[in-house]
Amino acid sequence: MMLLLVLSGVSLRAQTSIHTDSEPNHITAEINRLEELRLSDPGEFSKGVDELSEYTSKMSGYQHCHYQFLRGYQKAFKGLSAEAVDLMESVVDECDDLRAKIRLNALIANISAIGGDYEKASSYIDQAINNAEQTSDEGSKGIAYSGASMVYNILNQHDLSAEYSELLFDIDSSSENRCRLTFTKNLKLINIDNKLPPFNEVHSAAETCKAEGHLVLSLSLILDYVKERLADENWDLNDLVELTEVLDGIQSDILNSPYKNLQASFTATQAKLYLLNNDYTKAKEFALRAVSLNSGLGTTEQLIIALGVLEKVAEKRGGFEDAYHYLKQKNSAELKIYDQSKSKQLAFMTVKHANLAKEFEIEQLNQQKAVLELEKKLAKQEANNQRLVILLILTLLALVLLWLFKIKKRHDYFKGVSEIDHLTKVLTRKAFEEQVHKVLDASRAHKDTVNVAIMDLDHFKQVNDTHGHLIGDWVLKNVVYVIKEMMEANMMIARLGGEEFCVVMHGVPADVMMAKVEKMRQAIADFDCNDSGAELSVTASFGVTSSDVSGYNLPMLLTHADVALFEAKNKGRNRVVAFVPVNGHK
Repeated sequence: MMLLLVLSGVSLRAQTSIHTDSEPNHITAEINRLEELRLSDPGEFSKGVDELSEYTSKMSGYQHCHYQFLRGYQKAFKGLSAEAVDLMESVVDECDDLRAKIRLNALIANISAIGGDYEKASSYIDQAINNAEQTSDEGSKGIAYSGASMVYNILNQHDLSAEYSELLFDIDSSSENRCRLTFTKNLKLINIDNKLPPFNEVHSAAETCKAEGHLVLSLSLILDYVKERLADENWDLNDLVELTEVLDGIQSDILNSPYKNLQASFTATQAKLYLLNNDYTKAKEFALRAVSLNSGLGTTEQLIIALGVLEKVAEKRGGFEDAYHYLKQKNSAELKIYDQSKSKQLAFMTVKHANLAKEFEIEQLNQQKAVLELEKKLAKQEANNQRLVILLILTLLALVLLWLFKIKKRHDYFKGVSEIDHLTKVLTRKAFEEQVHKVLDASRAHKDTVNVAIMDLDHFKQVNDTHGHLIGDWVLKNVVYVIKEMMEANMMIARLGGEEFCVVMHGVPADVMMAKVEKMRQAIADFDCNDSGAELSVTASFGVTSSDVSGYNLPMLLTHADVALFEAKNKGRNRVVAFVPVNGHK
């Protein structure tokens, strides 16, 4: 689904014909004809691109670059993404015409984003935007803004995606661009502002997109709305009936569409509705169907929804072994989504940091040039002007040092963002894994015990749903503060995701770790939440293991701690459970 969305987004149907007096007229006419066919008739478009190859020796510089863009699009449409990117990267730096550079940069960025090369995508879309700022051609600007809207959507930069959709709509206020703008603003509302628009607004926007031929965006708007309503859990039986009717209204379009991603998302949502209506047979049937439809699509949101339904159905029917099996798969999928999100964020920040460094380098060269020119002029003056020369040089050096200081601060900021969780100020999962691997290597060499505990706040979703996310964030920060008060030099704590944390303690026996974790659990249970402004209490469950039982392998330690945590939850929560191998085997 996303491939078609992004490639379509690189074109601006309303663009004017492109021509200069130095370009052969018949080649220009054919390029413009193929531009129109890209979206309307892919077969005729591909045939025309092949036939145009015999005229490459007669093309002007711009025509050659625009032709390579068409060839890149042709290869991408056929699924040859790597070949498409290699082809366009080989010519983009040689193209002097900004119109061609914008098209090439935007298409490379879109294909790279789809393929998971987020750093390349972020770099090339930045180049396309910079090119657009240097031209007055609205068609080329529109292509850059359209590409930026889609690339930043994939990179989870939903505020930037909505911003560039707005700029695109300012250039061309067509119903097609209104649809794109509504879609990106809806994602920003849900993902950035944590708000859900009224259904009548969502339905109206979906109808606009459908009328314009953007069925994928239309159906995605409706599906996102239903999934967010169900995730919020502020619903009653009447709401479930209403949401079922909403899904029934788009079922025909979903099933008749060629997009497996949409079908899998729709089927997983149906499964969740059946679960909430206590129809466990239908819930399991549709969840398994969603997992099957998701085959080949990788780790997706709908896969997590389907696995969650299967876990709940198994638990309701007393199949705790199956429930744990599905829970483990769901947790693994959630971690992959979380890691992918962090990769996108890191790629985005890396490119922004590189751009800052490049700006500093250019500024530094300009200042060095200014110093040299100034020295030449001042060298001709009398000796009594030497003090002025030194003063000016020192001033310029001070400016350089100031720039270096600013860049150093930016570098430290981006490094800190990638290693420390912004809310709780503890290690992120990535930084945690890097540090724990060092501890494990050293402890293995000295045969010291490493203890690992996974903590999960009990019924934390109810806190968010009842009191709001601001209270939920207050609880997370203060619970972590309670734990930090009890930390020792041989301990570390990290946020694995959501309300789940990991505590590591090395160089002490397992019984010392168990006593320590029990004190943490009791301290959390005794914590007074009145300062939050809400009437609530909080408890936590812990699963604990050690290298004596699980070895010095981090994935095994985390898995065994997670198994113990699952047992703690099943035994009633607010307790500490140590992992015990089955039949003496790890």
